[in-house]
Amino acid sequence: MRTLSYFSLPIILLCGVGCTGENPANQKEEDKARLTVIDPQHFHAALVQKHTHPGIDSVVHLFADSSATVEGYKQLITQYNTRESEPTQWETVDYFGADFLEKAFDPTAGNVVVLAGDNQRKIDYIQKSVQQGRDVFADKPLVIDATGYRKLEALMEGNGEKEQVLVYDMMTERYDVKNQIVKSLLNNQDFSGGLLDVKDDDPSILFQSVHHFIKDVSGKPLLRPALFFDTEKQGEGLVDVTTHYIDLVQWMLSSETVIDINQDVKLTDSQRWKTSLSKEQFQKSTGLSNFPSVLQKHVVGNDHIDVFSNGKLAYTFKGIPVSIDVRWHAESLDGRGDQFYAHFLTNRLKIEIKPDEGGKAAVFVTPNEDTPDFGTQLKDALSGIDNLTGLTAENLSDGYKIIIPENLYLSHEDHFAKVLDGFLQYRKDGVLPAWEKSFILAKYYLTTKALKEAKTIEEEGI
Repeated sequence: MRTLSYFSLPIILLCGVGCTGENPANQKEEDKARLTVIDPQHFHAALVQKHTHPGIDSVVHLFADSSATVEGYKQLITQYNTRESEPTQWETVDYFGADFLEKAFDPTAGNVVVLAGDNQRKIDYIQKSVQQGRDVFADKPLVIDATGYRKLEALMEGNGEKEQVLVYDMMTERYDVKNQIVKSLLNNQDFSGGLLDVKDDDPSILFQSVHHFIKDVSGKPLLRPALFFDTEKQGEGLVDVTTHYIDLVQWMLSSETVIDINQDVKLTDSQRWKTSLSKEQFQKSTGLSNFPSVLQKHVVGNDHIDVFSNGKLAYTFKGIPVSIDVRWHAESLDGRGDQFYAHFLTNRLKIEIKPDEGGKAAVFVTPNEDTPDFGTQLKDALSGIDNLTGLTAENLSDGYKIIIPENLYLSHEDHFAKVLDGFLQYRKDGVLPAWEKSFILAKYYLTTKALKEAKTIEEEGI
């Protein structure tokens, strides 16, 4: 990675841009996106740069209070620049200092702000970016509490006179082929019969996931920053990973349709509980020899730390009951790594995403009743899915497993390239669609309300 001192570049003032910090819409359509990465303490900031993109300039401006806080980000960029297969060519112009946020909006810096790190401060970074006419491409969550949501709401609803400034979060799960298959089958009303609006206490849509503080990314151990364990900055489990699943519900059931929060979203219950990590596990996850002072409020007996990283919420979306359950463990002791399960109950069938016999997540479809020609119906439904060719179904004793060609799979990391494409297209169009804006507001309304009203419980098994 070629790293330059921020002030080693010539200062170029452009009329209308350098003088005001604004990016006129007509210039935005012509210029490449030039990234300004602010305080990237989460590795998702680096994943935005995993691949070279023709619409993004190779020079990236980095701003943070010190080099120590962005070490993980810079290591990944170096890894991408020096890999044997399709190396990137990013040149980083960095600035470190207490005034990094003010310097980030110098006229010579980028026109697109990338955010992934301190989730408590993120909304303030977003506000500053919009004020300076910069588009924002941010990792989730944009906000982690009710105060942050009120700021986001005011920002999104007050941005009508300045439509060329975009605020967009990285909803990568829309690009998972399994979720695309589920969405298509659910919306094929002749095949699915439509989602159940109620079935005893069993939600029509259920998401359950288990994550781990200690894990590998891009083939190497991931070093998490200390703030990842500070829920006042990172956010609790109810407001973090849950955003992906809430977005999937909205995308599957209401894609490209504006959501009315007051009518469509109803919270019914929410819970929170903690995960305890030993000092040794914390050291393995962060590379730090001791608990830093900023985390002492979460440390118990100086030998372990408690993190409220777990959350469960129940709500209805347009009358459909939904349950989301997110849990974090210190590390995967059985070697299976992160785990995910989902089900979707319709009037004619049940769709599940769960591990197959080899431990790989797959889509399963089970009819509610014995239907002689169900296999033929499923085959026809699969063949009608646009852009997903080669899907077949394997007949099992109690249902069917969808066989997905390997070329349709993308890694979690590669999903970021797809989200980036979508963001850059919206940027070229000069406006974020009204339905996307409503998705963002509905999502964070629900997560922050769930946290505010959550009951604290002891850990329970799935």
